[in-house]
Amino acid sequence: MDPLGLLLAIVAVAVYPGGVFLACLAWLTSRLSGMPRAVDLDRRGLVAVSVAVVAASMAMLPGSPAAALPPPGGATPNLAAAVLLLFVAGALTAPDPWSPRRMVVVALGGVSLLLLGFVAASFSIDTLSGATGGAAAAARVVVAIGILAGLPVIVQPHRAGGSSAARATVVAATVEVVLSTLIPAGLHAPATVLWVVGLVAAAAAYALLLRLMSAVAQREHLVLVVLAAACAGAGSLAAILADRAT
Repeated sequence: MDPLGLLLAIVAVAVYPGGVFLACLAWLTSRLSGMPRAVDLDRRGLVAVSVAVVAASMAMLPGSPAAALPPPGGATPNLAAAVLLLFVAGALTAPDPWSPRRMVVVALGGVSLLLLGFVAASFSIDTLSGATGGAAAAARVVVAIGILAGLPVIVQPHRAGGSSAARATVVAATVEVVLSTLIPAGLHAPATVLWVVGLVAAAAAYALLLRLMSAVAQREHLVLVVLAAACAGAGSLAAILADRAT
């Protein structure tokens, strides 16, 4: 990688959309969702935070240095890599033991995210968000709803024990990556700023929703599980239909 590319990668991980930006989202998520305010980080939590930061740095937010990577001629499976990293981070922070319902939600959600690659024949989030057509748009929206519905069931952010700071970071990173698939590609100022502000506002609204459904999520209520599974299935079907329509 050339020196400029290396610098852009460092900025993407350390500042925006990872690093500092993710830390702000995690703090906002923790406060508005009513999660425990302990800031302790055990070894597993520290690893989870590090992995979540790298995953968030792959989110193609407007103005992200990651949009300039890799150099022309390359192709990075951003969505696939981000999903894998988020799965690792979530597994490190989620409480044990894993119930069958949680395993079903994480499996279907992961598959639906990966099947979004069919929408643009690419795992690049930038390419994916630029895909046109009703089926492509529907796939992105429905999959996002399913992931956000199932996330509190998987991570259990309000449970006692473990590192609440790590759980808040994993939740914020997942929200950031998922919502980045809904942002149109090729934006220019001032639209870039407005979309970033909108993403922060959406993350805040989701955190408030987490507060309201904390008890339901901790019980792994069947309604949340069915909603997440149904959206994953519908989003996967829409992604396959979008691929056949192109």
